[in-house]
Amino acid sequence: MKRNSHLSSAFLWAFFLASFSLFMTSCTTKTQESSKETTEGKEAAPVEEKTAENENPHPLAGSKWRLVEFTSMDDAQGVQRPSDPLLYTMELKADSTVHMRLNCNVANGTWKFEPSADPSNGSFEFGPLATTKALCPPPSMDELVASQAQWVRGYLLNDGKLYLSLMADGGIFTWEPQVEAPYLAKADAAIEQAVLQASPDYKKDVIGNAKATYVYSLVDLNDDGTDEAIVYLMGSIFCGTGGCNMMVFTKGDDGYRLVNDFSLARTPVVISPAMNNGWNDIWKMESGGGEPSNYVRYAFNGKKYTEKERKGTESIPEGVVCLAGDFDFQKGIPLEPID
Repeated sequence: MKRNSHLSSAFLWAFFLASFSLFMTSCTTKTQESSKETTEGKEAAPVEEKTAENENPHPLAGSKWRLVEFTSMDDAQGVQRPSDPLLYTMELKADSTVHMRLNCNVANGTWKFEPSADPSNGSFEFGPLATTKALCPPPSMDELVASQAQWVRGYLLNDGKLYLSLMADGGIFTWEPQVEAPYLAKADAAIEQAVLQASPDYKKDVIGNAKATYVYSLVDLNDDGTDEAIVYLMGSIFCGTGGCNMMVFTKGDDGYRLVNDFSLARTPVVISPAMNNGWNDIWKMESGGGEPSNYVRYAFNGKKYTEKERKGTESIPEGVVCLAGDFDFQKGIPLEPID
């Protein structure tokens, strides 16, 4: 997938100013018509504020986004981009509530909008956000997003991206769709059987009381119409300082069969649109041993996945993020060991 080209600040501000002018004209016209009806003895109909629920369907309602950048009109501040966009996500829920992940913090509140004649743009506001106050490791944009959200006054949907503009030419937040396959924490007997078959050392007399847990995502990796299972295992027997084991299984008539066992994987895991030998490439994050974090791309060679390239974590690879969401050992599904 090719990323959309960056819109110039001049274009965006011209668009927002034009949209705001149209919006104000529309409001003025409505007010005049309402006043006219009242003077003629008719009761003016109340103007209903549009929210995600009463303006359905609308592309904003129920949408999920990840932060691309913040563009300030102050040249001294310029453009700021998150080191990892997956750490800054926003869900505009259909019930007019909003949930944000801001690096190591989360924020919850409300949102509302009023589209102009063209529903791709209009006014937009956040209500007060309740934000956690953990101290995130630098560099972090959590404080910037949390503090500036209260000044957002307009939105623009263009080329698949969402632009939220601040009042008084304060700046523009640029968001892109968050494409993901969420982690699942519902026990699956067939997956558990496959994991145990692939983990002969996971026995009661070996692990004692140190049971593991797991989560998984279901993604079709080979375009056969049947989802593969990408399983992330947590616990002392499966994890080390560099991450935890991740297994990929394909499903057949006899259940799941192991395709690959990745050691020391970290999330996020991204399924690339690129394919080799009929299977999608897989990007996963790796770190540890004093080495900087990297995204590592694995390609299928006809039998298994092998490493092909490494890149820094300045931007997330293109593709579908799987095992998406905030999970940990406690949220995982308990895995009973082999007797």
